[in-house]
Amino acid sequence: MRALLILLAGLLLAPVIAAGMFCYGWWSYHLLERSIVEKMDQYYLNITTPNREEYLLESDEVFEVPYMASRLSIAAVPTRIYDSASRLIGEFASERALYVRDPDDVPAFLKKALVATEDGTFYVHHGINYRATARAMLANLRHLRLVQGGSTLTQQLAKLMFTTRKKTFGRKIFEAFCARKLEQKFTKDQILLMYLNFAYFGHGCNGVESAARFYFGKSAKDLELGECALLAGLVNGPARFSPYMHPELAMARQHTVLVRMAKLHFIPSAAVERYCNDFWATMGQRLKAPEASFWRMNVNEAPYLVETVRRDLEKDFDQERILKGGLRVRTTFDLDIQRAAQAALREGLAAANRGLRKGAAPVVGGLAAVRPSDGAILALVGGAGFNFSDQLNRARDIARPVGSAIKPFVYAVAIESGRFKPEDKILDAPAKYRWGGRVWAPQNYNRKYFGKVTLAEALRRSLNSVAVKLLAACDIDAVIRLLAQATGIPRAAWPRNLTLALGTADISPLQLAGAYSVFVNGAKAVRPYYIVSIEDRGGTALSVPAELPIPQAPQAVLSTGTCAVMVALMQGVFAPDGTAHAAARQAGFNVPAAGKTGTTNDFRDAWFAGFTPDLAAAVWVGHDDMRIPLGRGETGGRFAAPIWVNFVKAVYRSRPTKSFN
Repeated sequence: MRALLILLAGLLLAPVIAAGMFCYGWWSYHLLERSIVEKMDQYYLNITTPNREEYLLESDEVFEVPYMASRLSIAAVPTRIYDSASRLIGEFASERALYVRDPDDVPAFLKKALVATEDGTFYVHHGINYRATARAMLANLRHLRLVQGGSTLTQQLAKLMFTTRKKTFGRKIFEAFCARKLEQKFTKDQILLMYLNFAYFGHGCNGVESAARFYFGKSAKDLELGECALLAGLVNGPARFSPYMHPELAMARQHTVLVRMAKLHFIPSAAVERYCNDFWATMGQRLKAPEASFWRMNVNEAPYLVETVRRDLEKDFDQERILKGGLRVRTTFDLDIQRAAQAALREGLAAANRGLRKGAAPVVGGLAAVRPSDGAILALVGGAGFNFSDQLNRARDIARPVGSAIKPFVYAVAIESGRFKPEDKILDAPAKYRWGGRVWAPQNYNRKYFGKVTLAEALRRSLNSVAVKLLAACDIDAVIRLLAQATGIPRAAWPRNLTLALGTADISPLQLAGAYSVFVNGAKAVRPYYIVSIEDRGGTALSVPAELPIPQAPQAVLSTGTCAVMVALMQGVFAPDGTAHAAARQAGFNVPAAGKTGTTNDFRDAWFAGFTPDLAAAVWVGHDDMRIPLGRGETGGRFAAPIWVNFVKAVYRSRPTKSFN
């Protein structure tokens, strides 16, 4: 009975509530009608008059006016990214000023594709599709929330021009009145012209002219049917249906647009598959190769750095603010060091890929460099070159088994315990270990053993048997604690068994570079960061979002005496019997440095990590598919160490070196 009464009350109140919302929406529109008409004229002038670039201030920058003019228009200023020396690394661009000026310049197929996709009754209604609106209202009432829209193209244009993005019933009514006024003032083709000029097509392309040039390298008036269908499909989801980011979804979306065009008799149904197949058969020629960024750039000196900043900014700022809001992002990056890293990794990977058989998976890699004193990121290079087909930043966004590059932390704990010294000798010989009903027999590289060796020699030669015996004699929890503190990776992620001594844990190059800083910065654990400050267009500092990497207070994790011993031990990697000696000799490397190579089982991953008094860096080389090995004998000393020494040598070519104290 109670449920029935509630239902009856709802049925009685629904018309009253609807009438109230209608009256409120009408009154809001009536009060602002003169401003709305002026805004319509202004927007149309933006299309017909060049050089009227604008940016809409965000709600946190100015007060909001209900519905109308919720964001104030001011001159657009691109966001700029600076390195530690205030040099410009990147400047975003968005060509809103690229307009199609005349309705006759909009291809007929583009109009038909847009109508078929977004509003099949566009040429019949007068701004509002009452049947679609009623259907949407019923669905929303049934679910007691907004689950379906019935907006026409004209209403969508009204939303772009006049309202906030917040979904409310009052806004929808206000929007409907605006749409009616648009239909009274402009022809259908003029409305389509405005819509296409204000729509967003992804990758920083505001307007169809900018999109046509970006995707196809041509003017909008020269677009062909397949290209029109692709662009019309982007309006509903520019990122989701991007042909660069999600080609399969873009293909399916374009096919859907062509099918809808056929249903409205804009094109023959029998030709849909042919149009689709012909377009994608020549996609490589049709789609213009884009810039080395997901968004259009005026300046892009370091694509991996710019993309890192862009992705992190998107966590707290919307795209309009980033493209046009005039943010100034000041970072710890060093453009000279970044260029040296880019060149070293590019040349090293080119050498590794030379002579590969046709069809073989390419060797890839990543390089990260930080300032040891506080973890400030100086360089990040995620591959041979950033582009849409290779966008992964392997310096930061991958984690792979670290191999023998983990051994210095085992040695550090052993020395810190006071039970071991560099001159102590341990028998380098095969050994077997049992745990969990299994027998494990670790082996040295090439199964070579040297009998009794000092700890110093064992680290230089990267002898697996000695590292495992050392870990077995130490407190494994102390090693895990040191690794967790140095890398920021939780203790639970590290294997609590003897395989830890051979680097079976996954880590990124950036994490490893930060971890190696411990040995040279006074035994303090640091967290890599790169944001110094973010300023608005007026130079006022903004609060840095919690998600972005910012400096943290270093934490002492070892004694300075242990670190001094480790520096001396790790300098031996470049000695005649060290695993990086060949790379250093070939490069003529004489910079005061220390480090360690790393190679994983079956030669799948090659590492080198090391440091100078004011630089810590790590290099990883391998395949994106971690099941593919580099090949027998392809070690960290052969693949990663040459990249590292060439990088460090280039860095100190233009700056003085320092000696370890």
